[in-house]
Amino acid sequence: MSAFLKKFVDVEVQLLDLNTEINLLDDFPYDNFYDCCVDLIIKSGFEPDVVGVSSLFSPSFFNFMDCGRAARNLFPNALVIGGGNIPTNSYEHIFNDLDCTFFDGLCFGEGERPLLGLMQSSDYHSYMRKSSSWITREKVATDAALFVPAHDFIDALDEIPFFDYNLCNIEKHSTNPVTSSFHSVENQRGFHIMTSRGCPYLCTFCASHRTHGRKMRFHSIERVREDMSRLKYDFGATTVVFQDDHLMSDKDRVYEILQIVGELKLEALFQNGLTLYALDRPMLEAFYAAGVRHLVLPVESGSEKVLKEQMHKPLKFRISERVAKDCRELGIYTNTNILIGMPGETKADIEEARINLRKIHTNWFNIACASPIVGSDMHALAKKKNYIKVDTFGSDFRKASIETEDFTAEYIQDMQYLMNLELNFVHNMDVRLGEYSIALKAFKNVIRIKPDHAFAHYFAAQCYQAMDDTQSFHEHMAAYFEHAESPFWKKYVEYFSMPTNAVAQI
Repeated sequence: MSAFLKKFVDVEVQLLDLNTEINLLDDFPYDNFYDCCVDLIIKSGFEPDVVGVSSLFSPSFFNFMDCGRAARNLFPNALVIGGGNIPTNSYEHIFNDLDCTFFDGLCFGEGERPLLGLMQSSDYHSYMRKSSSWITREKVATDAALFVPAHDFIDALDEIPFFDYNLCNIEKHSTNPVTSSFHSVENQRGFHIMTSRGCPYLCTFCASHRTHGRKMRFHSIERVREDMSRLKYDFGATTVVFQDDHLMSDKDRVYEILQIVGELKLEALFQNGLTLYALDRPMLEAFYAAGVRHLVLPVESGSEKVLKEQMHKPLKFRISERVAKDCRELGIYTNTNILIGMPGETKADIEEARINLRKIHTNWFNIACASPIVGSDMHALAKKKNYIKVDTFGSDFRKASIETEDFTAEYIQDMQYLMNLELNFVHNMDVRLGEYSIALKAFKNVIRIKPDHAFAHYFAAQCYQAMDDTQSFHEHMAAYFEHAESPFWKKYVEYFSMPTNAVAQI
C-alpha cells in the first residue's frame, strides 16, 4: 500500500506491525489487547493525519476493532479507516450490529486504488461518500439493502511497485513464527510474497474471493524474478513464503517460478495455493529440484462425498494418495490439511474419512474444525439454516461453532482431537513405514510445545526403541506413564488400548 501510494503522491508513511511487536515481547504486561495497542502506538511517536488498520483473517476480528478504537481515542482529528478481509466481509456487522463510530470508512476488497483515490482527494469524507469501494456508516445505515460495494482491482499487478520494506525493521520482521510449523525450516529470514491474486474455485469454506475476486491476475515472471532477487540480495532473504490463493493456475508459470527459486537458492514454503491435481510427478520433481523439501497438501477430507457435495472441491481421493506417495518417494515432507464438520457432513462421512486418511502416506495431519468464515458460502448456508450456535466473528479453524441435524459442536470438537491422536500418533505413517528419525522429530516438536503430551512421549519411546536407544526409550516411557495417569489422557489411553502397567512395560 505504501509503495503504491508513494508512486503517485508525496506522503509520509509509518508501519506498526502488531503481530511482530507482540511476538517479540518477553511477557504481556497488559490487561487486554486494547491497552497493548494504545501503548505501542504511543511508543511509535507517530502522529498521523490518516490511520489505516489492515487485518486479513477472521481470528483477528476483535483485535482489528481494538486498533480502530485506539486510533480514534489517540487521534480524535485523524481519519481512521480499515481494510482487508475482515471489513470486506463484515462491514454490515461492524457498522449496524456493533454501531461502530470510530471507523470513518472501510475499504471493500483490495485497497491500492481506493486508498490512492482517497489520498488524492481534497475532501476525504466526500470522496468516501461517492466511491463505491468505500463503505461508510451512513451508507450502510440508510441504504443497506440497496448499497452494494464494488471492487476496484489492478489487473496488471506489475503496476504495484516493489514493497516498501524500508518501513520495516528487517531484524524484527525476519522473526517469522509461521515458519516454525514447517519441518525443513529453522531460524530462517522469511518474506511473504504473492505472485498472483484471485481464485476461480468455489470451495464453500473459503472467503478469499470476496477480497481478491475469482478472476486470476498475475505478476509477470520477470517481476517475480526481480522481486525475489531484491529480497535475497538487498534484504538478506533466505526463505520466501508464497501466499497465492491459486498458485497452480498456470503450470508453465509455476515451472518458471520454481526455476527462479532454485537459481537463487532460496527456501520456498507454500502455506496454501497448491491444487493437488496439478502436482503430477514432473511438477513435484521440479519442486524438489528447486530445493523444496516441505509441502502442505490441501486434501481437506477423506470422504469424496464431502469433497464434492459439501465443499464443492473438484478433487478425487486417489489423487491425494498419489501426491502424498510421490512426495514421500522424492523426499518431500508433507503436512495434510483436513476439515471436519461441514454442513451436510454426517458422522458416517467422518468415519469413512478416518479410515481413508490412514491410507495417505503423508508425514503429518493438520485436523481442523470447519468454521463458517464470514463471507464464505458455508457461512451463508449455516446462517440460513440456523446452524451457528456461537459468535463466529473472530472464529478460527480450531473451535467448532456449528450444530446441524447430524452432529453437535461438541462432537466435532472431540472428533477433531481424536483424529489428531489417531492419524498423527497411533497410525503415524512414518512409524508404520519405519522412518523413525522423521517421526521422532515430529514427536519431539510436540513435546517441546506440550511437555505433558502422553502420546508424543509414548511414540517417541517406540522410535527410540526401534533405533536401539534404550536410555531415551526408558525416559520417554517413564514420562508417558506419568502423564497417562491424568484424567485428560486416561480416557484416550483407554480408547486406544494403550499400555497402563508401568512395571510390566519398563
